[in-house]
Amino acid sequence: DIWTYSCINCIRTLPYITAWNDKYADQGLLIIGIHSPEFEFEKDPENVKMAIEKFGISYPVLLDNDMETWKAFENRYWPRKYIADHEGYIRYDHIGEGGYQETEKVIQQLLDERNISLGIQMASAATLVDIDEFEHSMFRSPELYFGYKFAQNRNQLGSEEGFKPEQTVTYLKSDKTDLHKFYLTGDWINYEDSMELVSDTGTIKLRYNAKQVNIVTDNTAELKIILDGNPIPAKYSGEDITSESSMIVSEASLYNIINSENSESHLLEIQIEGKGFQIFTFTFG
Repeated sequence: DIWTYSCINCIRTLPYITAWNDKYADQGLLIIGIHSPEFEFEKDPENVKMAIEKFGISYPVLLDNDMETWKAFENRYWPRKYIADHEGYIRYDHIGEGGYQETEKVIQQLLDERNISLGIQMASAATLVDIDEFEHSMFRSPELYFGYKFAQNRNQLGSEEGFKPEQTVTYLKSDKTDLHKFYLTGDWINYEDSMELVSDTGTIKLRYNAKQVNIVTDNTAELKIILDGNPIPAKYSGEDITSESSMIVSEASLYNIINSENSESHLLEIQIEGKGFQIFTFTFG
């Protein structure tokens, strides 16, 4: 499983993978996580260890910080699952989320082949892991990147000041709120993979369409979440909203700020208190 711990698509697959490990490890299935980082903070072994514990991963996870395994498989996606049979031949390849029943049936088939080849008498599992699959909205905002390198060829930053590589930019309030674009206020350093707030306060404004909104951030800050000009209602509050439409971010990770039953369009504003706050991306579901 080629994955990285702040990728929402990877996170949604992990309950299935850990369940397959629990169910089939004693029958001969070996799962190996290849942690190929998208962002610099994901290269820190301590951050990866915390994520492994958080997601209940007990199978081996290898750090692919130089992307050597990623490149060897000519991979371009997170997550990606390959399944090899007991002789080492790759028999299955799946990109992204979904396909869980199909994947588990391949696991069962290849374990049966292994048993027959090795002369092992073992009852085959007939049932499949039953976990509710996340249902994506058909029309949703694309992933939005704050790093100037990651955002190349993407028209995602609505602020007129634009990206200025490795410079501190003072972003001024804009009256525009175009769909799928983010607007900033405050002083921000432009890095290739993120932006860092260097003023004491700042804001991020975004008109999005989705039922779920996540952010990937680093460093400590208090965030107040405003939806359509008002404190976020409980029915839209994400898992990481604590109370009174606020949340504290403290470690390099993905945070869920919006979680609703249906895909809708809203104007989101994040009011930030915390010099040094760093943001990498918005992701949507």
